[in-house]
Parts: sequence; C-alpha cells; structure tokens
Amino acid sequence: QMEDRMKNRVLVVLAVTFSLLVISIPVFAHHGTGISYDETKVIAVKGVVTKFAWLNPHSQLYFDATDEKGTVVHWAAEMRAPGNLTAQGYTRRELSEKLKPGTQITVTGNPSKAGAPVVVFVKAVTADGYCVCNNAGGGRDVK
Repeated sequence: QMEDRMKNRVLVVLAVTFSLLVISIPVFAHHGTGISYDETKVIAVKGVVTKFAWLNPHSQLYFDATDEKGTVVHWAAEMRAPGNLTAQGYTRRELSEKLKPGTQITVTGNPSKAGAPVVVFVKAVTADGYCVCNNAGGGRDVK
C-alpha cells in the first residue's frame, strides 16, 4: 500500500509539472519580441502597402520597398492586437481604408535581429500625413 501511494504521488507530481510546462510554452512563445527584434534600434522604411490584416494576436501591415539595388523587398510589420488598436481609437474600417493596397507609406519600427525584412511596428505615416502613431507592436508599451 505504501508503495502504491508513493507511485501515485510521483505520478501526480509528474502530471502537474507536465501540465504547467505545457501551459507556459505559449506564454514564452508569444512574448518573444525582445528575442526576435532589436529594440535598441529604430528604422524607417518607405514603401507601398500591399495588405493590412486586422488579426489576433497581432495585426499585420505588409508593404513593398525598393532597396538600394533597385530590388523590391517584401516587408512585414507586427502591429498591436485589434483590441489594443480599438482602445487607441482606431477602427478596422478606418485602418483598412487608410492602409489600403497602393498607399505610399513610411513605416518605423524595431528591425529583426536576423536581418529579415520584418519590424515590430512603432508608427506609420501615409503620404497624405495620416499617422498610426504611439502604437508599439509586439504587445509593448510605447516609450
């Protein structure tokens, strides 16, 4: 009997440990902004919007920019979640209209540490002066 109780305790401890590990993995995966992006650098990229996606967990802004060699580079900017954008006064309709494909835009953000054409969004300004500002992506607060 004592042996059975010990086995049960070990199994319970293992099950609880495993469950906590499984639950914690998405938390670490989702909050990896500082791991993937260089938050000490800010770059500005001029381009043309190809798509705006109002999505969870983060909205996305896709745009094309021409590099110094004349090659078109497809960029992506990780924005805040729709709930955060709404709380800041933006609507899906407004952003979909202002960030529609073909719109000239300058996107500012923290670059990928790997050198990929991806940024964590800080702000975007269209050619007509419309600004999606004070909107740090990746779930960060604007500093």
